[in-house]
Amino acid sequence: MKQKTATKKSGTIAYQLYERNDLTGKSTKKNPTMGVSVVSSRVVTTKEMADDINHASSATQSDVAAVLQAVGQRIAEALLDGNRIEIDHVGTFSLTLTCGNKRKEDYITSKDISVSRISFAPCAELWKQMRSAQIVSGGPTGNKHLSDATIEKRLEEYFATNDSLSRSTFERICECSRHTALTKLKELVKAGRLIAIGPKNQRQYIPS
Repeated sequence: MKQKTATKKSGTIAYQLYERNDLTGKSTKKNPTMGVSVVSSRVVTTKEMADDINHASSATQSDVAAVLQAVGQRIAEALLDGNRIEIDHVGTFSLTLTCGNKRKEDYITSKDISVSRISFAPCAELWKQMRSAQIVSGGPTGNKHLSDATIEKRLEEYFATNDSLSRSTFERICECSRHTALTKLKELVKAGRLIAIGPKNQRQYIPS
């Protein structure tokens, strides 16, 4: 495949600082630690990725889109066989299982075990590229509170191409702190908009 343009080497990542609570739920005034999150305004779609790759190679946009779809399907098939997938220039995909809150003395069968998450470990090349990014302030310190309508729209866009959502991903797409993410996710589950699966330390959320 002939390269037509050079690969982008670095970019700019905007951040925002926020006060956060610890896991005990204590007031931020008593626990004035700070967190930092990426200020993200949108989700990059498959169509956009296909268009970018099309401009960087001799492959047509439709061909690239078909390949991306095939790669996603092949990853799913390989994971369903219990395999790890190593993709050059990208990283490694693997499964994490859970048996819930079962104790050592409990009788555990295959019915008690389920997939809790799909783990991804970036390759050294990809990780190295992240180190070249320029980090700039994306706004004043403080938690950003998006409207319920905006959060709903961002979740709808996210679930259009993803099956499950983690707390950290919610933080990123909704630009909020860990505490705010946990609170909002709990509200969405209680309202029946999301379903929580897996143990607390590996919880994932899926549309209801």
